[in-house]
Amino acid sequence: MKIVATYDNSFAANLAKGLLEDAGIPSFVLNEHMSMVTGVFNKDLLSIQLTVDDADYEQALKVLAASESAE
Repeated sequence: MKIVATYDNSFAANLAKGLLEDAGIPSFVLNEHMSMVTGVFNKDLLSIQLTVDDADYEQALKVLAASESAE
């Protein structure tokens, strides 16, 4: 697994996850609820990570970059 992006809120992470899944790329959101468990909300210490399989990494970067340029 590779981290394709990091986020400071779960809404943005899950929005990106949806974009990847629409493109046929399975992805996983990690650390989504850790701020509630640890009481830490500092994205430098504990960011929400969007991960994909190693084989999908390059394509996932392209999908996310295309969505950012469309905004």
